[in-house]
Amino acid sequence: MLLGSVASLTLGAPLMGPLLLGSPHTAYQAQIDWMWLIVAPMIAFGFVTLLRREWYAWSTPAMFAMSAAGILYLSRLTLSLTAAGQPQPLTALTLFTLLFCVLSRARVLAGLAMVALTLTVGAVTVQWATVPFHARDIFVFLFMCFIGITATTSVEMTARRAWLAREALIWTATYDGLSGVLVRGAFEEHMERVLRQAARTQTSLCLLCLDIDHFKQVNDQYGHLAGDEVIRCVGEELRVACQRPLDIAGRMGGDEFLVAFYDVDREQAVVLVERLQTRLRRLQVRDDQLAAISVTVSIGVTACVPDEQTKLRDLVNQADHLMYQAKRQGRDQYCCSSVVSPPHTTPSASEPHDDSEPGLRT
Repeated sequence: MLLGSVASLTLGAPLMGPLLLGSPHTAYQAQIDWMWLIVAPMIAFGFVTLLRREWYAWSTPAMFAMSAAGILYLSRLTLSLTAAGQPQPLTALTLFTLLFCVLSRARVLAGLAMVALTLTVGAVTVQWATVPFHARDIFVFLFMCFIGITATTSVEMTARRAWLAREALIWTATYDGLSGVLVRGAFEEHMERVLRQAARTQTSLCLLCLDIDHFKQVNDQYGHLAGDEVIRCVGEELRVACQRPLDIAGRMGGDEFLVAFYDVDREQAVVLVERLQTRLRRLQVRDDQLAAISVTVSIGVTACVPDEQTKLRDLVNQADHLMYQAKRQGRDQYCCSSVVSPPHTTPSASEPHDDSEPGLRT
């Protein structure tokens, strides 16, 4: 709507001039010329950039060049007509400034540069005009330039707010607001890429499935806010454990988490898991009454060198099965399975695992 209003004002200026300002035919014809030579291409280019996003990068410099040419043309026209006894309003120079701000959605620096150019050309026009301009014309000219500055500032603030809102939306869709780790969908999306890269480079991949022990009892005894604090602290520890770019942590829901370590084999996974369990045992989580809440986790660990047929779902199911096996064996421990060939079938809960190794409590 703003684009249409400014375009109508700019295109209608040559038609309104003879009627409202008493401009003679020569001024009318000159304004028609600059409308077709400069204004019409600007408006056409502005509409095209709305349809073709790849042209948007060139919109600001192109609009600036055409607006500068229009301002210089109008300044020359004003001086010529004034010398011939046909005075023209000084505010016509600001039409290109406003048109530039709207069509190019100019940021602050570009808008201020255009306003500075308009003020400079206006000052030269006033200085070289043979007939002095009225104080009212100069005041309106300055006020229109101020409107240009306000418009560019408004565009900048709107763009910044839109960017912040977009980034906040992306963050909300990617990260869990409580724990700070990836949400399930984002974790699976990142994990698929990591899995494919590990398959291409034949690099070992380790997947951990963690579940907080007796979490329901924490909620029942200390309240849900204390339970949220436990999840937040565990998520923070998992983020600290994932220092490398391809190490990722995600929350699967409730008190269950998944952690993936790239280029980590079975022996290295055992070291990382024991270190992580030690850090979690040392957590000092306190509720509103400053009561200390101990945190332990049960972890299922699976490691393999994936190939092109390896499915993420199979790895998650195996790690989840090993995690429940660790819970059945007494909690606060891990159960590790090393897979030489990629798992293509989901292990059954009733089947024994000869290659499992329950971690011992320290």
